[in-house]
Amino acid sequence: MSSGMGVGMVLVRAALADDLPFMQRMLYEAANKPGERWPSFDDSMREPRNERHWRGWMTRTGDLGVIAEIDEVPVGAAWIRIMRAGERGPLDAPDVPVLAIGVEHAHRGRGLGSELMRSLLDLARQSQVHSIDLTTGSFNTAAVRLYHREGFRDVGYYEDTIRMRLTLR
Repeated sequence: MSSGMGVGMVLVRAALADDLPFMQRMLYEAANKPGERWPSFDDSMREPRNERHWRGWMTRTGDLGVIAEIDEVPVGAAWIRIMRAGERGPLDAPDVPVLAIGVEHAHRGRGLGSELMRSLLDLARQSQVHSIDLTTGSFNTAAVRLYHREGFRDVGYYEDTIRMRLTLR
């Protein structure tokens, strides 16, 4: 899928195993709260809540993702995966994949998150995914608006965290 967004052509393509380093960078951006001191990249990626999104990427049935590129440079990523028993958090369902999404800071606010989300949801529907869950901070108002606009509904709360679900069928 391609579209013009005022800064070159945006191409959204399927994620590959080789995209993992970029996807990890997007996860780092998405997983850490603005205004707080962030752990190092390596420490953040080793945190179980983050590691579960990338360890063994593209080796499990159901791993699906998309990458947004502008002029062949990756600028955003969105992906889903079903978490295994030892990886699930208290709000994770055993048969519902969990979403991760991130856009480079310099490219936020231009509709790339929506492009990524729509492309990923199309891919998920084609793959017969029934529902998708995600967790976000209540402070992340731009992300919450995006998720609600795409049809996600709040299903749980824990401290400053919102759990959302989208039913695709």
